[in-house]
This record gives sequence, structure tokens and C-alpha cells, in this order.
Amino acid sequence: MDGDCFDEADAEMWLSDGSISFKNRWENTLQKEIFITFKDDILNAIDRINPSMFLEIACGPGMGLAPVIFSKHPQLPCIASDASSLVIRSWRKFLEDNLKQHDISLAAFSIMDMPLKNDSIDMITSFIGVSSSRQGEEGEVKALKEIFRVLKNGGYLIAIENEWTDYDAIEEVFNLWGKPVWQGFVKQKTWQEKFLECGFKIEACEKTFFRHLRKDDNDLGKQAEKFGIKIGMKHTLFILQKSFI
Repeated sequence: MDGDCFDEADAEMWLSDGSISFKNRWENTLQKEIFITFKDDILNAIDRINPSMFLEIACGPGMGLAPVIFSKHPQLPCIASDASSLVIRSWRKFLEDNLKQHDISLAAFSIMDMPLKNDSIDMITSFIGVSSSRQGEEGEVKALKEIFRVLKNGGYLIAIENEWTDYDAIEEVFNLWGKPVWQGFVKQKTWQEKFLECGFKIEACEKTFFRHLRKDDNDLGKQAEKFGIKIGMKHTLFILQKSFI
């Protein structure tokens, strides 16, 4: 229950040739505006870090940052993980016949409780993976502490995470909707504050991508459009290092 609750109908679409299929998502990742914005910075960071492998957390149906990384480093070993075993089983089925040129292993586990040894991973990557915690800010901090534990001394977390820019607008939509504000939509600490709290050194956090919540994002987006209220969402690329301890 730590991840998205998908069902077999979702899995069928992922393995089809439709617009939300694994195949279509992978092939079109680099054409998405958000990845056009961040691609060069991600690849330049990886060139500098020169990891022996990477762990993609909360990979979801899009496989996170892996398509971006493999566009330049196709032979870099990867472990892709997600809390949803259905996501992982579906990716395993897809990979049996596709993307054999890449060294991708798969594992299902929560980022808040990773079955990995201390100081064992060179680099961890996240595309809204930490943001997807189902325990709000408490879950995000718990996940960041796990990431810090698993990273080698001097290891890196490369993460694109999102945060809301219009909490007053969010509260207004929920009031008009007649529902209490969802966990995770209440004003929180900044990502910078959470990263520093968990021991990370922030090497870069200047590159951002902004957009408004859309009706096809979730039910809140539908309600925001219904009431004519715009809710801003900022994505930031963070390059973070586990300081030597």
C-alpha cells in the first residue's frame, strides 16, 4: 500500500501498443518538455559521478530517469524498483522481449524500507519517487533517511521532485469541493530543508520546471478546472551527495 494501487487493466494497457504503454512512454520520454529541460544537467552530473550502477526508485510505469540515463550510458547496470509488485511484474514481462540491450534488474519494495545493505549503492535516481510517498512529509523524510543509509559514502542522489506553489489555492479548491485537504497537499518544509535534515549536501538545485495542475492529473485537477482555480506545481532537479561520515 506504499505505492500506487494499479490493477490488471492498467497492466494490460502498459503491455499494449497504446499511448500509455511502456513502449510508448520509453520511446517518447526524451521528447517531454520536463526532460528536455533537465536532460543535459542529469547526463553531465552522471559523467562527473561516473557510477558503477544506479538504483531507480519508485520507477512506476515510466521507469523514472532510466530512459534519460540510458540515452547516453546504455550499458550502465540498473536496478529498477517500485512498491507496486504489479508494476515490477509487468516490466519484467515487457523486458523479456524488449530493451535487451540494457542491464536492468527489477525489485519490488518500498523506498521507506529498502532491503539493501548500508553504504552499498553508488547512485540513486528518482523522478517524483520521493514525492510519491503515501505518508506525506513523514514518509518523504523516512524515504530520504533510507536513501542516505543505502548510499555509499560520497554517493549521489539525483532527483526531480515536485512541490506546490499555491497552497492557498489548494485549500480554496478543497473548501469549494467540500472535502478535507488531502495529506501531502498541506504546506510543508521545502525539499532543501528535508534534504539537509537527512544529512545530504546539496550540490545543485537551480534548474526548475513549472506547470499548472491539469484535469487529467488527478481528481484535484478536475475540481480546480471546474472552479476556475489554477494550482502551480514546480519540479526541481536536485544533485545531492551523501557527505562522508
